[in-house]
Amino acid sequence: MSREYAKNVQGLPERLRQNRKMRGLTQAELGAKAGIAAASVSHFETGQRAPSVASLVRLADALELSTDTLLGRGSANSTMRVDPIFLRASRSSAKTLDLVKKVTEALMDESQEK
Repeated sequence: MSREYAKNVQGLPERLRQNRKMRGLTQAELGAKAGIAAASVSHFETGQRAPSVASLVRLADALELSTDTLLGRGSANSTMRVDPIFLRASRSSAKTLDLVKKVTEALMDESQEK
């Protein structure tokens, strides 16, 4: 394992745990989505083991994050907490995205009026 990878893996357990919990997933559910054993996810979250690059990519894909974000190398904007529903919406058609934007704006306007 390279020094750079080892250095970046140091904060990985907590980032992995936070992102999994933010998405309402159990370790078993994340493992299933990523094609990784739940025990391995547990080991990664406790820092007992560091994931291989292939496992890191699978975890990032399952969490809909970049590997840079999991490694703590992303910009401040990329590590902001974003609800997974907005991540899904951002990948929708232009028509769906426009509808989500209008509904969100209406809800925000309503909450500011109160």
